[in-house]
Order: sequence, then C-alpha cells, then structure tokens
Amino acid sequence: MKNPLLLALFILGICLFVLFYFVSSLFYKKRHQIKYHFYQMFPYEFNYPYVFKENFYGNILMVLSCLCVVAFYELNPISSIYRIITIAISISLTTLIIGLLLLPLRYLKTHMVISTVLMAVSASLPLFNLFFALEQYKTMFDDANRVLCVISVIISGLLALAMLLLILNPKLSYKIYMDKSLDEEGKEIFIRPKVIFIALNEWWSIFTFFLSPISILLITLI
Repeated sequence: MKNPLLLALFILGICLFVLFYFVSSLFYKKRHQIKYHFYQMFPYEFNYPYVFKENFYGNILMVLSCLCVVAFYELNPISSIYRIITIAISISLTTLIIGLLLLPLRYLKTHMVISTVLMAVSASLPLFNLFFALEQYKTMFDDANRVLCVISVIISGLLALAMLLLILNPKLSYKIYMDKSLDEEGKEIFIRPKVIFIALNEWWSIFTFFLSPISILLITLI
C-alpha cells in the first residue's frame, strides 16, 4: 500500500464508531431498561432526554470517528478534483451526522430537514468514489489493477444503490404510527413498529459514510 496512514485512519474510524455504538447502547439500556435497535430507534435517542451530557463519552467517540473519515479524504492521493469534492462531502456529512445526533426532539422540522439532506448527501459520496474508480480503470493496463478498480466500482455502486433504494422506499415516512399490542394483563398498549424506516435510513446514511472509504483503499493498492 502506497499510504498505510489511510488504512490506519479507516480502521481507527471504524473502531471508534463501533465503540461509540456499543458505549451509547450500553448507557441507553441502563437509563431506559430497553435494548437499543438502530432499525427502530433514531440516533438522537442516544442523548434523550438531554442533548450532550447524557451520552458524553459516546458523543466524543462519534466526533473523533467522523474526523478520521474527513482526515482520510484529506490525505488520500486521488486527483485534485475528486479530492476537493470528497473532502467537501465528508465535512458536510460530519456536520449533518453530529447535528442529527445532538438535535433535541422538540426541533422536529429541523430534524426532518437535516435527515433529508443527510440521506441525499450520503448517497453522493460512494457515487463520486465510483466515478473515480471508473476513471482509474480507463488508465489501467495491468489485469490485477483493473480487477481492483472493478471491485472498487462494485462496492461503491452497492453502497450508493442501497442508499437510493432506501430513499425511494414507499414505506418511508416522517409520520410514525405505533403498533397495538397486549400486555401480560391483557390491556392494550402501543409499541414501536418492528422497523421505523426513517430511523433505519438515518443509520444507513451514517454506515455509508464510514464504509465509503473502502473503495478508495482498494485504489491505493494500485
């Protein structure tokens, strides 16, 4: 690998993010006696009912993990145009992710705007990586290097496609209706749906942000 620092930043970013999720989930369960599930709970719920102090260590870990991804794109050796674009996108996504994580529930309209923009921008990052991999493929004559470019295109394409499919999901809605159920005494209660698609989309946007450097890492092997 031409630049092992990129691999180190990617691994560190993933590790910090996983640690963020583990620590935040642990504190969430301790506070609410409920297990956290990303497919039916929103990122901001890690901080509920407060903004930052309720999940102080988790929030710090998330900020550090995002900065690792920004640094990754800052230090990557790709051409200047793609580099500038990916840096701008990664900084924008970092701001949106942290904003979404820390925004209190009472700012519902602002939350909806940030969530919508986050989903759109997160799809653009793997798309730009895909275009760069295609450009690299055109300049390669060695079969091994071409294979790496093809794998990079496939990974970026799958990440972008998954994000686009989730955005176009007809079940996606900001209106969340609780499901009815019966408790042990036979009384009717309301519970969360098995999947809240807007929450799932927000988390997948975050996952896409952290996984998108994989395709660039493959290019750096060339």
